[in-house]
Amino acid sequence: MIKGILFDMDGVILNTERLRRDEYIGACEEMGYPQMNEAIYERLIGKPREEDRRIMKAEMGEDFPFDAMYDRYRERLVERVLTGVDCTKPGLKECMEGLKARGMRIALATSTGREVVTQYIAHVPLMQNVFNDMVCGVEAGKGKPAPDIYLEAARRLGLKPEECIGVEDSQAGLQSLTAAGCTRVMIPDLLPYDERFHGLADHVLNDLSQLPKLIDRLNLGAKIKGANA
Repeated sequence: MIKGILFDMDGVILNTERLRRDEYIGACEEMGYPQMNEAIYERLIGKPREEDRRIMKAEMGEDFPFDAMYDRYRERLVERVLTGVDCTKPGLKECMEGLKARGMRIALATSTGREVVTQYIAHVPLMQNVFNDMVCGVEAGKGKPAPDIYLEAARRLGLKPEECIGVEDSQAGLQSLTAAGCTRVMIPDLLPYDERFHGLADHVLNDLSQLPKLIDRLNLGAKIKGANA
């Protein structure tokens, strides 16, 4: 039976992946690295900060001022969100209402640091008072694609990983869910569902509004299987 939902944030709950891409590229240009582009950014999606550092230095050179660029990128991104840009993903309101009506426990499991997450929540009403717990950044240990963040999120909800659905948009995130043993749901964002994701997603949805009915189907199937066992 599904009892809990573990959400990635950027690209799943918030439409910030596109904002992140634009501000990341903009920050690099400010620092004198105009060669940063969308193709390189795609390799960063869902990765923790230290993996970003490794990829960026490999692309831009060992002298690339990663920390200074990252600080400027975060400033630019937060400025955009705090100006009142509607950055929620389609179906978020319906999804959260549906999960609450079904008694689901909900956790946020994001590679984004807690300081930024807290700022987002303060300015996005649909993210307020919905999470039973949050795991941010590398608080659980290794970042995605390691399973640590999802294992810790399930633990904080008092649930087994197999009792949880994880919702992701990235390859690293789905690999993390696979290693953790959760049911894997992908809602494509910047990256379409294609051969890169074959074998990594149990279910692919168009938007968040479809999630509550998926839970109903899965739990009904579990009841029928249990009754026939």
